[in-house]
Amino acid sequence: MKKFNYHTPKNLNEGYELFKSCDFPQYLAGGMTILPSIKQGLASPSDLIDLSYINEMHGITEHTNSITLGGLTTHNEVAQSNIIINKVPGLASLASEIADNAVRNKGTLGGSICNADPAADYPAALIALNAKLTTNLREIHVKDFFLDMFETSLYEGEILKNITLSKVDYSCYKKFSSQASKYAIVGVFTSVNKKKVKVSITGASNKVFLLDELDNLYLDKAKEFNLDKINFNKYDINNDINASADYRVSLIKSLIKNSLKNLTHE
Repeated sequence: MKKFNYHTPKNLNEGYELFKSCDFPQYLAGGMTILPSIKQGLASPSDLIDLSYINEMHGITEHTNSITLGGLTTHNEVAQSNIIINKVPGLASLASEIADNAVRNKGTLGGSICNADPAADYPAALIALNAKLTTNLREIHVKDFFLDMFETSLYEGEILKNITLSKVDYSCYKKFSSQASKYAIVGVFTSVNKKKVKVSITGASNKVFLLDELDNLYLDKAKEFNLDKINFNKYDINNDINASADYRVSLIKSLIKNSLKNLTHE
């Protein structure tokens, strides 16, 4: 591993100023992506800026109609939070199935989101839960955040402080995952609020997407909707060594049906 300078800022402004002053800096959250990349010679930062000492990026807070999670909330903290389990059980279930326990202990919500892996689980939840992302510079609606594979709308050096999710009446996450990595080949997050449905898909394309055809349909109508009528070509479904585009479309349909059935019986 190449040498680098290590920094531990105590607040967002200090971290941001450090980033701007360094030659080739990288932020460190849980380290689940950047540290293996450095070890394999895929990244060579001059400086690592460890965000874990910034208190305002930790914690889960419940509000009247929403829940705010700090960017440094770990996967296990999401999975084991009573607030999340009781108010958004689909998100707790999602977090409990990420990778293995070692990764869940260190990997963070914010780190996963900012990495924007097209097969990551959280983006589907954020879309279906109408998330708002707060950085050190501004607020970003989730629909404007994920741009493409490993690409977000974050500015250079911008830090994701926290994520605010809407409370919903029901939520569910189903995925068909790679047995090696546990990443989603297809993941479907379904939420229902005031009997209206939102369905988002991860793993199937270069970025997460909302299924427009089901968006804001009443649950009964969504259950009756003929998924075979959807033109999935407009979503640019991936065709790769893990699954063909046709197989992914079949998985999407099956997981949606299972999700809606599951929500109906809650």
